[in-house]
Amino acid sequence: MSQLRSIILLTLCLLCLSPANAQRRYSANERHEKELASQRGFSTKDVENQTDVLFGLHASQYSGSHHLIGFSLEGSWSSFASNMPSAKITPGGGAAGFHLLYEFQYSGFILQTGLGVAYQRVFTGVADTAIYHEHMTDTWSSINPVDFTLKHAFTGRRDMSQQAYGQIPLYLGSYFFGSQGIGYFLAGVHANYAFWGNTRQNMLGTTTGQYERYVGIFEEMDNHGFRKDVPIERFGDQLKFKFDLMAHAEIGYEYNTRQSAKDYRLRPADRLDGRIRVGAFIDFGMLNICPGTKGAFYHLPTETIYDFSTYRMDHIFSTEDAKRFWTRNLFVGVRVTFLFGFQPEEHCILCDPWRH
Repeated sequence: MSQLRSIILLTLCLLCLSPANAQRRYSANERHEKELASQRGFSTKDVENQTDVLFGLHASQYSGSHHLIGFSLEGSWSSFASNMPSAKITPGGGAAGFHLLYEFQYSGFILQTGLGVAYQRVFTGVADTAIYHEHMTDTWSSINPVDFTLKHAFTGRRDMSQQAYGQIPLYLGSYFFGSQGIGYFLAGVHANYAFWGNTRQNMLGTTTGQYERYVGIFEEMDNHGFRKDVPIERFGDQLKFKFDLMAHAEIGYEYNTRQSAKDYRLRPADRLDGRIRVGAFIDFGMLNICPGTKGAFYHLPTETIYDFSTYRMDHIFSTEDAKRFWTRNLFVGVRVTFLFGFQPEEHCILCDPWRH
């Protein structure tokens, strides 16, 4: 009987000790936990050169939904593309813009909108122009009036226009991830409304005469009204285009506040989400914005035909001739974007006390 009691007691002791022993095997000692915590993930693949989007189970700036606000600055070369033969796209000019932005991101998907302003200053080259006035009479000799052809030559003309726009962008895009960092692209449209502007025309004017009675070209004779390379400058009103819809394409690189952090699973996430993007973009007008008003390409009053100060000319795209052609806006430049938000609070799945 005493042997039976001993066997039962020994069996109960073994049953009690087995779970405790199993628990000791399950929980690594403190030193071993620290060693495990120093590793960079559950897998054995090399992540030394990977971005933080590939770091494992923790929440990421590139997973789930994110709401961001911020602003962007941009600078670009700008010009007007046109099929008008006498208008040149070069030398063009420059533009600068500032936008307040809202962005929604769901994993790799991006939706961006906002409100902004842009300033544009463009120089449009104009082809050299010659205007002939036939059957003119030279009355320098009252006894012997002479018939001749008067030629006006306008060279080196550049028409300047400057505008200020209000803008509303609507862009869609996505991220693409690689071992060297995080890229992004955006595509969409933005609406332009020109609310201010003015124009200026600069050129050189020359007058010469070809006489029926005499051989050769008569030039630089002030007493006959023939002058050479006279500077001419005229000022005008804003180009009369208002609304424009432009296609936008952008590609670049994004830097964020945690992108280069190593062992970032080991510490609580900084909830501030800050991002900086640097990208190249192109904007091209989808609409014909040529105002084609009734301005004059060159208006030379007959009664003051030799007086350069009375000549009138309007910006090339404000002339009657421009109505038959199309004109579109063009921007090519660099955009820097700053975005801010807050990370959702992270929670760890299957973590030990060292968050491994």
